Order: sequence, then C-alpha cells, then structure tokens
Amino acid sequence: MDHTGRNPMQNNIALSIAATLSTGVVMAKPSINETATPQEIQQIHDFFLEKDNKVKIQFPEPQSQYAWQNMSRFFPTAQITRDGQVYELPYALNNDIGMITAKVHGEAKTLNEHLDSFPVDGFLVVKKGEIVFERYNTMRKTDKHNWFSNAKITSGIELAKLVIEGKVNPQAPVSQYIPELKGSDWDSVTVYDTANMATGLNATEHDEPNHDSRTNPEQPWFKWAVSIGLFEGEGQQMPLETVAEMHRRGPGGEKFEYNSINTFVISRIVENVINKPMNEIVSQHMWQYMGANNDAFVAVSPHGGYPLQFFSMNSTLEDMAKYGMMLTPSAPKLAGHKGVGSDVIELIQTSGNPSAYHKGFAGQKFAHSFYDDTGLRNAFQFDAIFEDGDLFKSGVGGQGLYISPSKDLVIAFFSSGDGNNQEESYARQIAKSFN
Repeated sequence: MDHTGRNPMQNNIALSIAATLSTGVVMAKPSINETATPQEIQQIHDFFLEKDNKVKIQFPEPQSQYAWQNMSRFFPTAQITRDGQVYELPYALNNDIGMITAKVHGEAKTLNEHLDSFPVDGFLVVKKGEIVFERYNTMRKTDKHNWFSNAKITSGIELAKLVIEGKVNPQAPVSQYIPELKGSDWDSVTVYDTANMATGLNATEHDEPNHDSRTNPEQPWFKWAVSIGLFEGEGQQMPLETVAEMHRRGPGGEKFEYNSINTFVISRIVENVINKPMNEIVSQHMWQYMGANNDAFVAVSPHGGYPLQFFSMNSTLEDMAKYGMMLTPSAPKLAGHKGVGSDVIELIQTSGNPSAYHKGFAGQKFAHSFYDDTGLRNAFQFDAIFEDGDLFKSGVGGQGLYISPSKDLVIAFFSSGDGNNQEESYARQIAKSFN
C-alpha cells in the first residue's frame, strides 16, 4: 500500500482514469478485469490456495481487488435469479454532488477528491429513481463485486417481513426456530437480540480483548469460519455445531457486538420458516421484482450448502442500488412492484437500542464516521439507523449501501480498501444535501 491506500495494481489502473465523458460520468479504462493477464490470474489463485492465505481474502491484499470482483472463482456459489424486463435507470446527473465535502480522519475533502485518492471501485447516487452521480474507477458497470457484509440486510429485511406477517415471534428464543440449537445457550437468546447484534454471547467478531477473532485459530469465531469453509483450519465440525458451543457472558440487548454469526443464525431462521434457501428467497421476494440488470450470486458453504448471506453476495453496483430502491417510493418504477412494505421499514427504523450502540467496536467506529449525528442505533442487520429514519449498511473493505426512504435516495459504493476510508461519511453528507 502507498500513501493513497492503493496497492500497485490499483495505481496502474488509477493512472488510466479517463476524462469525463459527455454524460458527465467518470469512468476508469481499463478495469481490473480488462487488464489482468492469465499469468496474473493464475498467481492470484495460487496465492489464495495456500492454507495460510485463504483467510486473507477478507483483507485488502494486492490480490484482493481482482478476487472481490471475481468471487465465483474462489467459492462455490448459488444463483439469485432475475426475471422480467430490465429497468434502465434514467440519468439526471448533478455534478455538484462531486463537490460535497466530508471529513475523513478530520480532514475535509470533496467527494471527487476522495474518489481520486482512495481505492473506491464504484460510487453511485440514485435520487427519485434517477442516477444523479456515477463514478467507476476500477470496475465496469457490468462487473459483479462482492457486497461483503452489505448482504447481511437481505436476511434482516426478510426476517422483519416475517415478524410483520406474524410468522416469527421476535421475543421467542432462537432455538424455537432452529432445533439444532435446543439445549444450548441459544435457548436464552431472543430472535430480536440476534437480529440486532446484541446476544450477549461470546465468540464475537470484533469485540474480543485481542481483536483477533478473524486471525486466531483458537478463537471460537475463527472455528465457526472454518466450519463454513471461509478459512482453512483443523477440525470439520458442522456450522451449527460450532454455533451451539457459544455461551453467555453478558445480558442480551445491552451491547451492540457486531457478529456475522448472528446473520448466519437469522438466515437459518428465515430459511426454516419459509422452507427455502436464502438465495431463492432473495430471488423470489426481491431480485425478480426490481428490474435487475443481471442475476446475482452468493457463496455457499461446503458443509451444509448454506448460502453465506453474511459475507458474499455479488452483483453489479447498479443492481445493489436497485435492491436499496426497494425500500424507497421509487420501487414501483423498477418492475411495478410496491417494494418492501412501509410497516416493515418502520419496524426496522424504530427497532434497536441507542444506549447499546456505543458499547462495542462497530458502534464506536460508525459514530466516528457519522460525526454530526446523535441517537444512532442498529437493528435488523443495518449498522446505522439515523434519527431521520435513514438506513446504512457497510461491508468489509469499504462496501456500503445507504437508503433514505423519506428522501427517495440510495447511495451505493464498492471499494477495495481497509474499510477505514469513511465513504459512508460522504453518503451521509450527500443525503443531508437533499431536501
């Protein structure tokens, strides 16, 4: 990495950023997929095949930018299929958006300056169903990028629907819906606390004393990641066996402790209640009703074949934005479907516990990014819910999806950084610039 946060491959691509096109859209030519040679691709595959390197696919290694735009090369996948006519988002470009400023680590820069300086692969703003800002740096509009944890909200939204429909009791114990967890400490964990990342159990992802859950093979979280095929390691437990070994170390509902295991658990609840795998649920409930440009795909675990919605759903940037539009008034423009119901959205917006937010690693991180906001909360897998009802979800490496139902606004971005470059700060400032 150099002072810009780019690796050498990214710098080569950055040198070829084209002039602003007649549409006002800044594109990068060529993209990582256009420039990677067969020899380079072979080296990238060989790198991640090494036992000690598989874990590194979650980090901004020089090889990761290519991998994050080609995850189907590295994991078995399940399809999330589209249907119907493609809806072409119209353009109403507003170049003033590129001049909006935000503070990144205390230094104010414009959005354009930020996109020139940091490894942001693509950044898209959609207002009232129209593209008002679009920038691609290292990927094409047709390339499918890993959402990473952005995909967690696909499970959270489906769970919220089931709560509204009366098919899931949020105050019931998790084990009521997952028989494999009966007799474990999950008997004392509510569905609601799990959806809101506040179980009070051990095996956290970011809140262990040494912050080593993703790198230490002795950590329970790491052992779970091995069980789903995300990392290499000793032992071949089934995923739910590792989850059943978790134990309580504090009361539920009192501390926002971000954990992908919670997403894995609520995904199983949704699957068990609907009796379909998550990729089919997302396809049949959302993807087929949003005029998607392409199918999406999600990585699946070798053991159990679980769709890994917490980690690896992949699509074009525009399709991720269209997914977000399903929570806005513009949803019917996509394919004539009303989108996610207002009662579901309101449930998400009003859930969570603001007093729990700042007590864990993730809440403190986002409080830094959203420096002008108070009263932040998280719920149903969204990382930040604002007092005005706006919603935000982030993913490893600087992925983000910002949704403002009241302003009919979606901001979507993909990156290949370390997740600390605060693209979300720009999303919030952009949202505040609209009435």
